[in-house]
Amino acid sequence: MSAVAAASSAARRAGVLQASWLRHRSALLTLLGVLAGAAVLLAATGLYIHAGFEDSGAARCDPGAEACARVWKAFLHEYGTPIRVGEALLPFLGGALGAFTGGPLVAREFEHGTFRFAWTQGAGRARWTAAGLALAGAVLGVGSALLGLLLAWWSEPAARQWGRFSPAVFAQSAPSLVGRALFAFGVAALAGAVLRRTVVSVGVGLVVSVAGSFAGEALRFHYLPPLEGVVHSLLEPAADQRWVGSMWFADPAGRRLPDGDFYRLGQDFGGLERLVRDGGYSVHQVYQPGERYWPFQIAESGWMAAVGIAACAAAVWWVRRRAS
Repeated sequence: MSAVAAASSAARRAGVLQASWLRHRSALLTLLGVLAGAAVLLAATGLYIHAGFEDSGAARCDPGAEACARVWKAFLHEYGTPIRVGEALLPFLGGALGAFTGGPLVAREFEHGTFRFAWTQGAGRARWTAAGLALAGAVLGVGSALLGLLLAWWSEPAARQWGRFSPAVFAQSAPSLVGRALFAFGVAALAGAVLRRTVVSVGVGLVVSVAGSFAGEALRFHYLPPLEGVVHSLLEPAADQRWVGSMWFADPAGRRLPDGDFYRLGQDFGGLERLVRDGGYSVHQVYQPGERYWPFQIAESGWMAAVGIAACAAAVWWVRRRAS
């Protein structure tokens, strides 16, 4: 009997998922189309950027060398438009995908009145809602992860020059993109369950996702206790791709100097660099080492995804207990 009951339960779950696919098929196919379009655009612009990166010589120069700064400037002048546009927009891509996917998922049922029919088909309103959220969330998560792999390749030139911890580059990795997408998805779905308006729910998801992005940037440096060290160069990024949070300067006797006093010692950047390289002055840094990049990715994507999943659970609870 237990085997029969288990088989019957599995069949019901499969039936609910299949029905959820049929109900949300157009929205999910639209999401896949948007992801495919974004992938084509990234592939085209990425090939252009990488070709310029090689042709300009920027791919072969040392980011820590002064001469590389001139090469990078020339590369940006010729090929930098997609990079600058991406730096401004791509950190918010995951949030936009999540908000536009999650916002209509529950709210549209209320707006069209279909919840009265869909939620009375044997499985119960909570199970129908959970199935729709699980299916859409899975498609969104897998699609965002694949797009994130493409984004990581696309952003390699920027990561080489600015470091992987720079805000725009950090947000373009697969874990970060998935976390931001699920964060906005859950918030927008919960807003849809409570407010019952698609446009408003999408707007709430977008606003909260932007706030979440800024919160991530504010919290990121503190995921693990930073380290302190002394270097004898002002050039960044360092060879080990460290993320420098703050720094201060010391004279040859080891006394801390106010920043203004130090900067007045050299007429230009080259003069200051010679002071710390050959003149006995030192730069004291508070930093996160480059090997913490992936732990930080997991930490940030983890808390964002957890908030998104919790919001989805709250949406299911609201539909079960409050919706009518």
